[in-house]
Amino acid sequence: MRSLAVLGLMSIGLAGCSGGAGGLSMPSLGGLGGGSSKPAEVKPLPTSTAADVANAGSIADQATQLMLSNPKKLTGYCPPVEVLGDTTFYQKFERKHDGDSRYLIYQGVINQTARECTNLGAEMYIKVGIAGRVLAGPKGETAKAVLPIRVVIREVDGDVLYSKLHKVPAQITPPDRSALFAKIDDAIPIPTPEKQNLKILVGFDGGAK
Repeated sequence: MRSLAVLGLMSIGLAGCSGGAGGLSMPSLGGLGGGSSKPAEVKPLPTSTAADVANAGSIADQATQLMLSNPKKLTGYCPPVEVLGDTTFYQKFERKHDGDSRYLIYQGVINQTARECTNLGAEMYIKVGIAGRVLAGPKGETAKAVLPIRVVIREVDGDVLYSKLHKVPAQITPPDRSALFAKIDDAIPIPTPEKQNLKILVGFDGGAK
């Protein structure tokens, strides 16, 4: 089993935020829920280093260790991970104030993914890691964020083999007004593909309740 990707963490600008109920209205991951609106424009800042991540407390868990592994160590076939462009961001507003940046509670961004694959003959087991940062809005200095992240494995132009929604918690506290989050979807079993025609899709599910 091999792993990939270096974890980068970005701050998020809050000016001019907008979105749908419970966050941005997102398109589905492979037709699996969500809306179709475009996300607010958010300009990422330079990424943090691996040392920054290691010093971030609870984020230095198995998800972080997966992300910090050498990407060149992957051997054999392991489907690529893709974050659909307009499922990268998620916003949460107070009720009845969707799209009004004055009532933004928090805003999250996915900025790194990783995967590991283990081929056991008839079955392949896939481990998917997702990480990012959530930043408080004017109404969320001490908010408990809940980030709806969906993981999908599907054939290219074919059947969905796996789909699961994860509600990932993150506690925002002063003075930083931000928090890191990470999630591993561990040991996903799928039939070993006869062709190299799979892809892994991850992103925020704007239709999640």
